Amino acid sequence: MSVLLVLLFHTGVSWMTGGYLGVSVFFTLSGYLITSLLLAEHRSTGSISLGGFYARRIRRLLPAGLLGLVFVIVARSFGAFAEVPGLRADVFGVVFQVINWVQLSGSTSYADLFGSTTSPLEHYWSLAIEEQFYWVWPLVMVGLLRVRGRSGVTRSVVALTIATTVVAVVIAQVFGPDAAYWATPARLPEILVGASLACLVRWPRRVGSRGERRGRERGGPVPLWMGLWGPVALVLVLAAAVTLPSGSGPAYEGFLPVFALLSASLIAALQVPGQAACLLSWRPLVAIGKVSYGLYVFHWPVFVLLRERGWDLTAPGGMTVAMALTAIVTVVSYRFVEQPVRSSSWSPLPTYRLAAVLSAVVLAASVVVAPPAAGIQADDELLASVSIVPPDGSLTPLAPTGSVVASVPGTGDAGSSGSSGSSGSSPGTSSAPPTGQSGGQPEVPVSVPVSVPVSVPVSVPLGPAPPRPVRVLTAGDSTLLYVSEGLAEWALRHPDQAQISVQWCQGCTFLLEPDIVTFPIEGMLDNSRRVIGDELLASVGRLQPDVVMLMATVNEVADRQWSVEEGPLGPGDPRFRERMHLAYLDLTMRLLAAGAPRVVWVVPPTPVNVWNEPAMNEPGRFETHHEVLREVVATFAADVHLLDLDAWLTAAGHADDPAWRADGVHLTETGAAVLAEQFLGPWLVTEALLR
Repeated sequence: MSVLLVLLFHTGVSWMTGGYLGVSVFFTLSGYLITSLLLAEHRSTGSISLGGFYARRIRRLLPAGLLGLVFVIVARSFGAFAEVPGLRADVFGVVFQVINWVQLSGSTSYADLFGSTTSPLEHYWSLAIEEQFYWVWPLVMVGLLRVRGRSGVTRSVVALTIATTVVAVVIAQVFGPDAAYWATPARLPEILVGASLACLVRWPRRVGSRGERRGRERGGPVPLWMGLWGPVALVLVLAAAVTLPSGSGPAYEGFLPVFALLSASLIAALQVPGQAACLLSWRPLVAIGKVSYGLYVFHWPVFVLLRERGWDLTAPGGMTVAMALTAIVTVVSYRFVEQPVRSSSWSPLPTYRLAAVLSAVVLAASVVVAPPAAGIQADDELLASVSIVPPDGSLTPLAPTGSVVASVPGTGDAGSSGSSGSSGSSPGTSSAPPTGQSGGQPEVPVSVPVSVPVSVPVSVPLGPAPPRPVRVLTAGDSTLLYVSEGLAEWALRHPDQAQISVQWCQGCTFLLEPDIVTFPIEGMLDNSRRVIGDELLASVGRLQPDVVMLMATVNEVADRQWSVEEGPLGPGDPRFRERMHLAYLDLTMRLLAAGAPRVVWVVPPTPVNVWNEPAMNEPGRFETHHEVLREVVATFAADVHLLDLDAWLTAAGHADDPAWRADGVHLTETGAAVLAEQFLGPWLVTEALLR
């Protein structure tokens, strides 16, 4: 049952927000089962064989665990998980069973679970905590049995559970929610609650009259009335899984030991006949329980891989495919690898040797085959195949001198409600003074907020080929790159329509000062000044594009600090807003002065991701950015137009479609291709033909 809660939670369905509690249930169950095994061994043999215990754990856990790593490494060698930073470190963390500490020492958060850079090894954190427990707990039990004897073990374990519960709350308050979720000491009490239950239920106790020093042994059976509690406990666990929020609540405040008491009561109820025991004995659930470890290991890499390919796992089709692929991989692993290894009669020493050799091989493969991702990479071969060929003489005109081409749908100044080529105003918009010829220097008027939405058609028909291919120069950040690669694929299919050249850098910004303080990126401003401030203007003169398209998203709205006296400013601050407005005006005028016949500012799609920094989730940041873009475009006449890609994505029904933006920010390959074919490619060609 617990693994099903986790799988449903990881699909992202909205009604299973607390499915992560399945991990807590499994922690408590593991503590109960492992402690029961240790107690049973001590009761029957008078001792605990540490070598035998560790060998059994290795044969039980290592095969599927290493296969999961191999799956990720092989997929990485074929280009999957390319944007995941620190994947090699994650592999090492998994092999050495400390991945939870690797994650805690990094910059990610458990709230980033469904982002584009989520590690396919993210889920190993819970296995690492269990494995750390497995290494230490038998030693603790051996020590308690020697020091406290049989009579004192239960009291010692319960006292240890209470002490670690207090520690968990302190960790949450002092070190924050990520430590409360990932740190081993913070999650240990959930396991120890199960261990305490095992001591109370499975350990025989000496009882007799008060005066007797020794009495007869009596077990600690679960009372039969607990069978009546089973259905109630099961319903409460499921209710918590569907009602608790995913990014806050007891899991992040150190109070999961309280939930562990509920899990323990359910486990106790299942030890006696009852409706809950009958329900959970249903053969399909029993079968899932047998392969639950493999299901947990393999499901997350499969889910991440499918999301990278644009699958929506919350949709019935996507969920079915994800579950089916996970089941297939799990069954194959269980039947042909896990079971043969688990049922082997190897002695401890050969088991340790084989485990060490296989782990070393996987580590070596991760170094050779799975190098760390180098950030977002452009498809240089594709972009080179459609790039603008610098003219060696005068260019053939795109249209006869003095001709007028019909307006482009969905463009124009910020208040034109979709019409193009006009400098007139609509109600609620600012008046746009004429600029004269391209390259003119307009007077900068007082900024008047312009927020009238621009209507856009879902598709634009592709007209006859122009006298020569339209020359489109795009510039911006990685969101621009993804859109441009879709355009490049389109231009490859329509070589008589357009040539595309791209100037981009990861994190590129049109605000060339000052540094970002929300999430400082080393070298970001230097790269932006080189690409936007220098190379872009040089490319306008060298390539003589017909259209220059500008687009940047995330870094435009991050907090910045111009001076110590002012402190950090966000887009909601009038000073930030004014400086953004002036920076965009300055870049536009410099491009026109450099000879760009047409400049198109793109209103980028509003991100729908969950950010590390809560402030970045504020929709007002992006609304301010979009308003400034409209104001800047409204300052100019027909030479500068607005492309509201945010409105287009909404009109096309893809604003929150993970098949279009798997990470909530960048267009997927499929999304960019459809955008270019249905709308953007024909739109830019028509835009260039405007006279």
